[in-house]
Amino acid sequence: MRAFARRWLSGDERTLGAFLVVGVLTMAFFRLDTLRAELGSGADPLALLVVATAVTWWSLLPRSFVWRDPADLTWRDNADTHRAHTDRAAIVSQRLTGHWLGRVLVLGYLLAVLAAVVAAPLLWVLAGSSVLVGAAFLALSVVRTAPARLEWVVPLVLAGAAVALEPGPSLLFVTAAALLVAGTFLFRPGTPPIADASRQTLVDGWRDRVLRVSGVQFMDLALMLPAARPAGGLRLTSGLRLAWLGVLGRTRHVPTAVLLAVTAVAVHRTFPALPGLPVFAVFGYASLVPLVAGLGELWRSPGRRRWAGLGDVALRWHHLLVATALAAVWAVPVWLAGGWTAEVLFTVPVLAAATIRTMTRRPPTYDNLIPVDTPIGALPLRLIAQTLRGPDLGAVALVLMVGTPWWATSLVAAAAMAMAVLR
Repeated sequence: MRAFARRWLSGDERTLGAFLVVGVLTMAFFRLDTLRAELGSGADPLALLVVATAVTWWSLLPRSFVWRDPADLTWRDNADTHRAHTDRAAIVSQRLTGHWLGRVLVLGYLLAVLAAVVAAPLLWVLAGSSVLVGAAFLALSVVRTAPARLEWVVPLVLAGAAVALEPGPSLLFVTAAALLVAGTFLFRPGTPPIADASRQTLVDGWRDRVLRVSGVQFMDLALMLPAARPAGGLRLTSGLRLAWLGVLGRTRHVPTAVLLAVTAVAVHRTFPALPGLPVFAVFGYASLVPLVAGLGELWRSPGRRRWAGLGDVALRWHHLLVATALAAVWAVPVWLAGGWTAEVLFTVPVLAAATIRTMTRRPPTYDNLIPVDTPIGALPLRLIAQTLRGPDLGAVALVLMVGTPWWATSLVAAAAMAMAVLR
């Protein structure tokens, strides 16, 4: 508690940011009529709450809290081996608790907002709270241990079942009881086993964290693109096969795309007043980016592009074809399950084009940021423009698609694809 107070209540910019966030989050409860009008009233929000719980559980599975600075490890290990191991386990355990508790608070806030928006009865709130507690306890029991091969199946099945069945309070009470029983069976008291991770595991986690933090601080999101794993089965004889190999090396992100598809369906069913095109496009774009990251890896290295033996336009074109196929495979089931209008299918080529444009961005430059004064401080306009390369094309295309006939929408999609290939 003292460490929390020193970090967030010290009176610096973190304290100011914390107060601003709390103020913005609290504002939702004073604008319930506006939220009801903007979001609309659709399916029971309990399904969306279960899906959000599954997504939050999913976010814990990478165990990003398992890391230690190699220099700190070396210093402590040379000083006192027993004390170093004890400190290492305590620090990882504290991070685990902090990550888990933060996510539980976010879910609690979401439950409170949903209950206030729909004016939910007490039984509804109790059912949502029970499944939240049950899933949170099982997630804690799972992430306290070493990663298992198919641990991602449970949250994915939980989210899919919530969308397919649209459960009521009675079924959620049964689900919560089952989750609590499973969590009790898996829970191991004492120091979490994951806190005893090897030195190599801690260093690998630190390296991944450095990349994430550097990517955010320097607004170079390419640093956070997932690396490929070895993939065989195709001989590298064409640009199209190169693009497919990049996808095959990142198939571990396919379940994430499926979970995002389920989330998109749940959001659209629960809040039908939200514009369908942006909701569909945002989740589709987030699903495609990890799978097409191979082009981004090529684009950051001119030597690798020369090794591929293809021109820039050819590389973009082949990866665009693959991205369009992936977008179609993702979009058609989501469209059928979510009850969207047919116009959202025109976003498939736009999603592919925005993804390709994102991957072919140049490394950011910091020589002339073109700062612009605003009430919240100076904004580096040029750096923001570099960072938004890709989403900018998708946003402009979506704006032009709204309310236009099918032939005009087709022209916008074709223009987006052409721009992604040629620029």
